[in-house]
Amino acid sequence: MKTDLLLRQTGLRLPAFSSGRIEISAIEKGGSDRRFYRVRCSTDQSLVLVKYNLEREENRHYVHITQFLSAHGIRVPKIYFHDPNEGLIWIEDLGNADLFNFRDDEWLIRRALYQSALDEIAKLHDLPKIDWSELQGEMPPEFNAALYQWEQNYFFRRARLTASYSRPSRLSVPKHHCAQWASAPHRFPGNASRVG
Repeated sequence: MKTDLLLRQTGLRLPAFSSGRIEISAIEKGGSDRRFYRVRCSTDQSLVLVKYNLEREENRHYVHITQFLSAHGIRVPKIYFHDPNEGLIWIEDLGNADLFNFRDDEWLIRRALYQSALDEIAKLHDLPKIDWSELQGEMPPEFNAALYQWEQNYFFRRARLTASYSRPSRLSVPKHHCAQWASAPHRFPGNASRVG
């Protein structure tokens, strides 16, 4: 979908973004076959537009899963509007920085950020099994050894593309470790989520 059409769709759904100088720019970081765009109508007013592939089953559940997480106190971007027929979602813009941007900062700064991320993950793992029944059939495939290996390879490919980063061979994880970690308990025991 062309960016001028995306801007038109945005103006129709969110009138505050229908007049004046509206800018749209692609966000190069992505998620599988989803495309992300930052739509800005002033220096302090922006949102992110997600365009997803309608053919991919998991994309159709993105909004419902986000609403589920929010309802359970897990911090996620707010959803402003969803057009399931066009595969468009307008969400809160949380800015340009992610954890990777802070990789060279001192440990005290990184520690607080990692702790915050792990605290949110711990909330997810602490949800009672009964609560998950609401998402029956909507969750992505289980996190097994093959998926763990794929995620690791994806990380190293993306890291190499986005920075002057070369993958040290010592960071390659043997397949038996992938299987071991993928079969680990799905809940954090005690304070295992605490970063020391």
